[in-house]
Amino acid sequence: MKSSCQSLELSQVTGYYRKQPRLHLFCQIQRMKARIAVIAVGLTTAFISACGDPTALKASLLNSTDTLSVFALSGTPPNYPSGVAFLSRQPVHVDGFALFDVAFDINADGNAVVLPVKMVVASGSSRPVGMQKLAQPFDAVTEAPKTNYQSDSALVATIGETIVVQSAHNASADLCQFALNPNIYAKLAVDSVNLASRTIYFRMGLDPNCGFRSFAEGLPTF
Repeated sequence: MKSSCQSLELSQVTGYYRKQPRLHLFCQIQRMKARIAVIAVGLTTAFISACGDPTALKASLLNSTDTLSVFALSGTPPNYPSGVAFLSRQPVHVDGFALFDVAFDINADGNAVVLPVKMVVASGSSRPVGMQKLAQPFDAVTEAPKTNYQSDSALVATIGETIVVQSAHNASADLCQFALNPNIYAKLAVDSVNLASRTIYFRMGLDPNCGFRSFAEGLPTF
């Protein structure tokens, strides 16, 4: 069977027709496809080698630890700061705009109480916040747990207890609006409570990168 990719051509030397390997259009297309496939594989391999895993998420913001103070929600003027905005790392006053993650109060026993934003501002747009207590001291907690958060429930924080907070930031124009994991993680520990001034003093460790759970100093890797 003769190849379909050959044709007859007149020899300029003898004057006779002879077989010449002239490719049909079909053959040219098939070979071109094969070459493009080889080039594409080469480019993909080079890209992955140069850039690493293209699906790996990279943190861009440094972790931080701050010492802060807030006033109790009850028994203080409404313009006093009783909430904490994680991403700005500062106390804020509590209002209907819900521009905070958690707020603080003092109960009848003189202990600090940490409240998620939804328990303070009755707004459907308020971000979901989960919290849980850990047995380890503040400095020993190097990462936030993946599970077991109590959603939108208050926790009593006795002196020295560590509370880890998971706060979603995927509202419109928020930092994690388009992130695969929209949660920001923070850890809190109350150092002291001044009942006379109704002031709570605490430390806060923060990983400001969407979905990252590490509290290690510097740029987190997970």
